[in-house]
Parts: sequence; structure tokens; C-alpha cells
Amino acid sequence: MPVEVVGVKDVLKGLEFIDEDMRQRIRTAIDPLMRGVAFKAKGFVKSNDDVLSGWAKASGNPGTFPKYEANVVRAGIGYNPGENKTFRNGFKVSNYVYNASRPGAIYEVAGRLNPQGRAPFQMTPSQGASGTYTKRSARSKAFQEYKSNNPFASQQFVAALEPVTSQPKIKDIRGGGRKTKGRLIYKAWAQDSTKVYDAILKAINATAIDFNKKTEIKKAA
Repeated sequence: MPVEVVGVKDVLKGLEFIDEDMRQRIRTAIDPLMRGVAFKAKGFVKSNDDVLSGWAKASGNPGTFPKYEANVVRAGIGYNPGENKTFRNGFKVSNYVYNASRPGAIYEVAGRLNPQGRAPFQMTPSQGASGTYTKRSARSKAFQEYKSNNPFASQQFVAALEPVTSQPKIKDIRGGGRKTKGRLIYKAWAQDSTKVYDAILKAINATAIDFNKKTEIKKAA
């Protein structure tokens, strides 16, 4: 059966600009959501009284362990719309939330690799908060590697923090693994990522629907 395509020029013109339309829709859809992730992450920042007292009282001098200051951590969290460009073969939307301060980065990921810190001993829980400490390895050089007068400092530091939050499993979305676990921006992303992905899909579908409306294909009479 013969088919007549009405508006071929409009179709070709639409193909040239469909990427730009989709890019703008995606950017418009996710911008407020990403700003919301940054705002939520700031809400997870603990006050100076809620972290180990020694951390909040650190000197903060250059070359030393950074002092924890809640206002510095909050100020270091923000949103950047990033690079948003259209190319001949597609487009790029790069929006991200960042955690830039040194104490903020430490609070975010401390213990992500070693949940019990890098102490030369590991604790085997028994009942409640009690447990038995045993040397990690008979060949451990931990005592030689640590400059701290307290070999348990790392373990105690991590234990005083809340557990890191993992990302939820989302269908057709590749997980980020250990590197996307955290307590501030990664925790906020874990709670809101599904909203962002849904907004992207809706923007793509809206572009397709709008494009189809402007493209008319009819069967020849």
C-alpha cells in the first residue's frame, strides 16, 4: 500500500533541532531537582557538637588534619549546571552536586573503604557495643605505619560517624559501587536519584511526543 509523507521538509528540519530541544527539556527538568539534592545534603551536615570534640577543636593549620566546622562544610556543598552543549552528533548535559571542603570530604567518605578505620586491630562484636579486639594480621606493620599515639584513633573516628549510605538499585541504571557511598551528597542522591532519572525519561518522551505531533504521516487516499 502506497504511503504519502506530508511535510518532509519539516521532518528534516525537526531532526536537525530535536537534540537541542531534548537538551533544553532535560536541563529544565533536572535543574531544580539537582538544586534540591544540594540543599538536602546541606541539611545532613552535623553541628560542631555532634562530631568528635577533638575534630572540632583541631588547629586547622596548613599541613595538619582539617578542623571540622559545620559552616565550612555547608558552604562547600553546592550545585553546578556544568557543561551543557549541543554537538553535530548529539548533546551533553553535565549537572552535578559537589562537596568541596576538606572536612566535608572527610565526613562524606571516612570509613567507606575500611568500616573500622585503619587501626591495627579489628573488633569482633559480642554483645551490644562490646567486643574483642584482635590484630588484623600477624605480619601487620600497622604500628610502624601509624604516627598517632592512639593506634585506635582511626577506628574511633569512623565509629563516631553515622554509617555511609549506599545507592538504591534502579532498573536499567548501572550502580556506582563503593565510590558512590557517603553521608552528605551521596546520601541525598540516594534519596532523590529516582526523581532525577524519572524527570530525564519524561523529558525525552515529551520531546518525542512533540516531534510526532509536528510530523504528519498519512496513508495515500
